[in-house]
Amino acid sequence: MGINNLLNIATSGITMARVAMEVTSENIANVNTPGYSRQKTIFQTAPVTTANGFPLGTGVQLATVQRSHDDLLQLQLVKGNSAYGESETKQTALSQIEPFFNEVTNNGLGQAVENFFNSWQDLSVTPQGSAERQAVLSRTQVLVDTFHQMNTNLNDSLSSADRSLEGITADITDKAKNIASLNEQILQTERLGGNANELRDQRDYLAQELAKKVGISYSEQRDGTLTVTLPGGEPLVQGNTFATLSTEVDAGTGLNKIMLTPPGGGASSDVTATIGGTDNSLGQIGGTLQVRDKIVPGYLAKLDEMARQLVTNVNSQHSAGYGLDGTQNDFFDPSKITSADIALNSSLTPDKIAAAGQDPTSASGPGDNRSAIALAQLKSTSFSFTVDGNTTSATMSSFYNGFVSSVGIDTQNAGNSTAQSGSYLRQLNALRESNSGVSLDEEMANLIKYQRAFEASAKVINTASQMLDTVMGLIR
Repeated sequence: MGINNLLNIATSGITMARVAMEVTSENIANVNTPGYSRQKTIFQTAPVTTANGFPLGTGVQLATVQRSHDDLLQLQLVKGNSAYGESETKQTALSQIEPFFNEVTNNGLGQAVENFFNSWQDLSVTPQGSAERQAVLSRTQVLVDTFHQMNTNLNDSLSSADRSLEGITADITDKAKNIASLNEQILQTERLGGNANELRDQRDYLAQELAKKVGISYSEQRDGTLTVTLPGGEPLVQGNTFATLSTEVDAGTGLNKIMLTPPGGGASSDVTATIGGTDNSLGQIGGTLQVRDKIVPGYLAKLDEMARQLVTNVNSQHSAGYGLDGTQNDFFDPSKITSADIALNSSLTPDKIAAAGQDPTSASGPGDNRSAIALAQLKSTSFSFTVDGNTTSATMSSFYNGFVSSVGIDTQNAGNSTAQSGSYLRQLNALRESNSGVSLDEEMANLIKYQRAFEASAKVINTASQMLDTVMGLIR
């Protein structure tokens, strides 16, 4: 082996030490970059030569710059982000709904029902009192207004969830577009023999962020591109093409439906039922659709059933009694039996309130208080409430208390689910950090190691140079 070979070996050592320091510097620079995976240089010996019958090495060469990555951990992170996105969305919506049922302030629906029946009890004591009759009308109007307000509040929550779908679908499309773009960049870079580690990190991080928005499945193809599909199996990203998600108002319901235009274009299809309409739907879009299509409508159905039972049973008893003018009337408007439109009978006046069980204008005698007593006793009467095909026997107050409890339980369950999903996600991120994250202590140690290797190789060059000078001096 000649001096030139010695110089070549030392040069390869300097070059590889420089490359290793560049990779180490990249790690240090990206210590706080979300989704970045630690990289390390893998070296191998250069091809050997034969000198005087003996195999001798020719230095070192770069085998690869390896990315610290765990495919299984990435899959778990994607699923964890989907579950967290769904539960967090539900918790946020329910935490805004729960105050509607706050009875601490004494002006909720439960108190309004209580005051309504108590006003009939007061009227039974003085059935001909004008102040008591006016109190019945006043407290009834408060009850009606409370029904209307709660209906409005719940529908506002439903509308808010519906409107948020526009932003969620736009965000999903944007992330799908970016993944498709990274697919193309990775494909071109690796075809040319380049290193696409940073691009792959960006794509993995985008997949996690996309999973927060919608439940996805993905698979890496042989050419290095990532194919992403939606819960219903519809392709969202294929190679360098991506599907477009948008909203369109359903003429039948007046609510947004989710429309999917497939990758490469084509006819749009309604994917609302598969993307977020099932119990195992994930991501923000799944949580939003569950709030809009199941949770809030379920609350409205219970509220409407309360209004229907109140109107039906009060009218049934009231129309059997007599007012001071001897007439029999419905107390509530019988055509309005939902929480949105419940209303007093427009023709009802204080004199027409039926406190008496017999006609006070007849020759049989003065009026009594039997009707007022019967109406007051409805407070403790059990009714058959039917919601979603399930029938429950309960008083008006106990049904509402159960209703309020169910809202609280739903909110608590959503909070627990968010806490559990968040804890699981933090554990996964900690595991990823230990596996793929950058340790500054380790990188600083590597930097010193590669610096010493660089200096040693430089020393070899210096020694070879001195040897060459000595040989040249002998010639001179």
